[in-house]
Amino acid sequence: MDLNNPEEISIDTYYLNQEQLESAIIPAYQSLFGVCQGGYAVGAFNNLLAPGDDYDVTPLNTGVYQDTYNTPAYDGTILNAWKDHFSGVYAANLAIEKLNNFAGELQEDIKNRMLGEAYFLRGLHYMHLCMLFGETIPLYDHPVNDAKDYYKGNSQPGEIYQLITNDFLKASELLPLRSIMYQNADHIGRATKGAAQAYLARAYLYRPILEKGNIAEFVKAERILKEIIDSNEYSLVDNFRANSMGGEYENNPESLFEIQYSLGADFFEQSYSLRWQMIGLPSGTGNAWWNLAPNQRTFNEFEAGDPRKFMTLWCPEGAHYTELNGHIADWDYMYKMLPINIPLYGTRKYCPDYQMGNIANENNERLMRYADVLLMYAECLHEAGKDKLPINDPNGPKYWIQMIRSRANNIVPSEQPHLWYQHSPGTIPDVETFLASGIVINGIPMNNIKNLIVHERYVEFCGEYLRYFDLLRWGMADEKWLQSIKNLGWSEKAMYYPFPQQELNNNKNLQGNKMN
Repeated sequence: MDLNNPEEISIDTYYLNQEQLESAIIPAYQSLFGVCQGGYAVGAFNNLLAPGDDYDVTPLNTGVYQDTYNTPAYDGTILNAWKDHFSGVYAANLAIEKLNNFAGELQEDIKNRMLGEAYFLRGLHYMHLCMLFGETIPLYDHPVNDAKDYYKGNSQPGEIYQLITNDFLKASELLPLRSIMYQNADHIGRATKGAAQAYLARAYLYRPILEKGNIAEFVKAERILKEIIDSNEYSLVDNFRANSMGGEYENNPESLFEIQYSLGADFFEQSYSLRWQMIGLPSGTGNAWWNLAPNQRTFNEFEAGDPRKFMTLWCPEGAHYTELNGHIADWDYMYKMLPINIPLYGTRKYCPDYQMGNIANENNERLMRYADVLLMYAECLHEAGKDKLPINDPNGPKYWIQMIRSRANNIVPSEQPHLWYQHSPGTIPDVETFLASGIVINGIPMNNIKNLIVHERYVEFCGEYLRYFDLLRWGMADEKWLQSIKNLGWSEKAMYYPFPQQELNNNKNLQGNKMN
């Protein structure tokens, strides 16, 4: 007996043409934003930033455990992340099945592009899940058809890492280059070959996190990163701050992948971020909540003469903010308005310079930048023993680090006129001079390439969710990189969040990790 009602739409009666197949992929993109508020709209701030040594939970943000390294299994934020990312996995699996089984007419390049997007998104969601909860999360590689499929047990060591890297590899083979994808204006912002390659390289470097007990695969990552560079599809934009601004600056030549935000009239058609409200301005200015804040360590990490400090932070001698009533707030005012006297700062990155009536904003969140490609490549060259090559030799790491530092010194004419780098260049020294300077930053001497890479990643990507995971992957090879978070209470047991208790209650085949 046919149980499908021909008058109703179901997954068995839908997905009969290209438009419907395209719609199968969209929920996997939406899950990055997070319908359950476990994605980058809300939950990522606490889950990805709070455990690091660069941000502190403010006294105003009560009920947050992520910075204590003792998050309980009943915590709603980790539950929401579990829900959203697994929703993305389910959506990607459905799209893959429907595309592979589609018997109608569909151009091969279109089918490959859609399959590539689905594989990329499944790999990306699983990468997030594995970073958050560890590699014993359940593995779903096809749509759920019955209770046996739904109530999966724990995956085996290495299975999730293999799925992630295989998915990114498949995606990189199926997806077109950015220049081809973006010929269709409707496809701007979708995953491309370069995005899949960059995430494959990141997965290779994140292997100590994704497959605990195993070393990073630098040789594989180096080859993939070189392919991205040689493609000439991407470049550093002149203005560092353009990487966190909206409008014409979104999907710029430096962006390999970003979440597409939009404030629509219909709530259910919106995708937005509460970032500026939650981690932007200090409390007391612009009605901001100030749940997480860059700390003194982060302020101190920026070198004197580095314009990135003032494009990243609300801080002394920095940018001004215009409130709804027209009042222009400088740092002295912001600090005076704080309800408590603590050495924390604000995050200007992704925050507008003027107050909006809406607590949300639609500045796209850049998840992978070309700057990261260059610094990951420099790290691979360092691991290959090429530190002694001169600064003008692209076969060595100094060359690529210098590209990042040179951009940092650019004059930014579009900046607020009182900021010195609006009319004068930054003054951070070149790599060779910096290495010979004897400078020590936050207790780390800038006298070798590894320390310089660690420093550059800190200041270049501050507030971009990378610092904590950088410390973890480096710390698995050399424990000294874990010391700053150990001082905050971190232990290896707390490397991952516990599985949500609600999931364990529902699925008796699943066992929690060491934090449960």
